[in-house]
Amino acid sequence: MVTKVILVAGLNTAEQAESLTQHLLNIIGVHQANVDSQNSSIQVTFTTPANLNNIEKEIYDKGYTIIF
Repeated sequence: MVTKVILVAGLNTAEQAESLTQHLLNIIGVHQANVDSQNSSIQVTFTTPANLNNIEKEIYDKGYTIIF
C-alpha cells in the first residue's frame, strides 16, 4: 500500500470534503481517503490498480486544482 498527500485549491467546505471522500473511496484500489477542507489536503492510501495519476485526475475532474 502507498499513502500520499495531495494539496488542492478550491476545497472550502466540509460538504465538499465529504463528497470528494466518497468519490475517492469508490475508486477501485483506494483503501482510505482523508480529505481535510481546512488544510486543503487529501491523504489517500491505495494499491494497484489505482495510481497517483488516476487519483489526481479524478480530483481534477471534480473541479479542484492540484497544487502539489
